[in-house]
Amino acid sequence: MRAATWESFACKHKLAAQFIKFYAFSMLVTLFQYLMLTFLPGVFFRYTDWCSIPCQLIHLSLGPVDTYVFNYPVTGDATGGMGYFAAFAITLFLAQCINFPMQRSITFRSKGNIFYQIAWYVVAFVLITIACSFLMGLYVPLCKQFFPPAVYNILVTVINGGVQMVIYFPIYKIIFPEGEAH
Repeated sequence: MRAATWESFACKHKLAAQFIKFYAFSMLVTLFQYLMLTFLPGVFFRYTDWCSIPCQLIHLSLGPVDTYVFNYPVTGDATGGMGYFAAFAITLFLAQCINFPMQRSITFRSKGNIFYQIAWYVVAFVLITIACSFLMGLYVPLCKQFFPPAVYNILVTVINGGVQMVIYFPIYKIIFPEGEAH
């Protein structure tokens, strides 16, 4: 799309234009996360014994659902244990370090108090990560059971990324108000 055409569209359809930018940046960050989660767990598996240490945090029992929010049992390979959890945590942190400035400055063009925005971003990130990790406890076992690791990684990344995008966009609209700082 030419710059003039995009600007015309963005003026007429501000919310849609924001969502398109948000979606594009989210896809780039999701690709980054996929690449990191494809290779980083192998590094932990090869150079540490962390993948042999179970990592099961925040136990929840809600009716028929009995799971851990962060459930990384030892699997005998790079997809389990503390090694995979560390790779997951590092990947999420780095992804947010990329995502925050892009969404704040480019998508929402916010000039609000950056310290306030970082604080609320961190709160939202932690709560959404916990919620999405809980949901992963429901569908990841099925993905692992029915799909090979390469497909499993793509499915988990796309499902988790999709759920996060639906949650994050309205939250970002609140955290990143447009205009000058007050």
